[in-house]
Amino acid sequence: MRKLTRPEDALFPPVEHRHDGKEQRWVVRSFEAARQVLRSEAVRQAGFGADIVNGAGSGMRPPVIYLEGQPHRTQRKAAARLFAPKVTEDYRGMMQQLSDKLVATVGTNRSSDLSQLSLRMAVQVAAQVVGLTNSSISGMTRRLDTFFEGDITEIGRDPISVLRSVRRNTALLRFYYLDVKPAIRARRRRRGDDVISLLLDADFSDTDILTECVTYGAAGMVTTREFITVAVWHLLDDPDLLDRYRRGDMDQRLQILHEILRLEPVIGHLFRRTTAPVTLGAGDSAVQLPAGSLINIDIRAVNADEATVGAAPTGLRADRQLPASVPATLMSFGDGHHRCPGGPLAIMETEIFVTTLLRYDVVSDGPPRVQWNEVTQGYNLDRFRIRRRS
Repeated sequence: MRKLTRPEDALFPPVEHRHDGKEQRWVVRSFEAARQVLRSEAVRQAGFGADIVNGAGSGMRPPVIYLEGQPHRTQRKAAARLFAPKVTEDYRGMMQQLSDKLVATVGTNRSSDLSQLSLRMAVQVAAQVVGLTNSSISGMTRRLDTFFEGDITEIGRDPISVLRSVRRNTALLRFYYLDVKPAIRARRRRRGDDVISLLLDADFSDTDILTECVTYGAAGMVTTREFITVAVWHLLDDPDLLDRYRRGDMDQRLQILHEILRLEPVIGHLFRRTTAPVTLGAGDSAVQLPAGSLINIDIRAVNADEATVGAAPTGLRADRQLPASVPATLMSFGDGHHRCPGGPLAIMETEIFVTTLLRYDVVSDGPPRVQWNEVTQGYNLDRFRIRRRS
């Protein structure tokens, strides 16, 4: 069954209208309605602190996650080749070597924190794609872990909030000067096949490149760490599923991982704001959303839409059959023009690491610590101690 839920989680109604006295709000829990919203040209990004960034007036280019229309299409098209199947497949050897190295550190006489191993894996892989290859991977991992800890949009005047903000901003500055700047200098001398080189070709400033690196860091590093950790948690807790994973071929292993991610999406909610009236559904069941409405797409509910996924929607079924038009992970990587381009890379990375780890008789010392991230509206897992039995 699903391990990660919040008290406010609900599967019904498919579309719910709320009004808090200030603005129209809608919660979408239907897969088809969510797809309509995410593919609509009449909505814009409203999550991940978009309202704060768009209203900052800093003069900096907004990162790709906040762009809409032609600017967004242009930047996504330029980066698309970095996530093409052939390019993604070329990373397999590097991922396997890194997995072997990390798994070799898991011993029998002491436990290792899987969340730290998976973060190291995710950072190094994402660094190759982005072009952050001219600094210490272990140092960059620590800096990014500090920066993404907690709610990065938090603004508070109390001493604890101020200290967190100072610590986070210090980590960001260190990431800029110790990781991003060296990579930019290297790419100015010689371009590579990576995101930073593309941004330099498009005349991005150093600080604009920093914002993109932070965006890719959140998308490619932090989220993949959570996926690896939650996948191992499910497998170690279910001996039958673990045996099935170990005995399965590549397709069968991927089917299990897809089902785990469908059940436990790392990004729990996506937010959009309508720029014009939007109609969800058709006929008598159609719902009209006026311009300016805030839409909360509840990904955990959407991924458990019984009309789409079938019986036992909050259960883990490795042999679940979905309609041909429905992705195996449903909305875990989003949909529409903001769909995560690195989804296949994250799946490959997770399968390689998890398969390498589970070649050994691995056990856990208990469940991970679960915290909720207000930016991703998803979970953060840490302190998941694992060790080899022999």
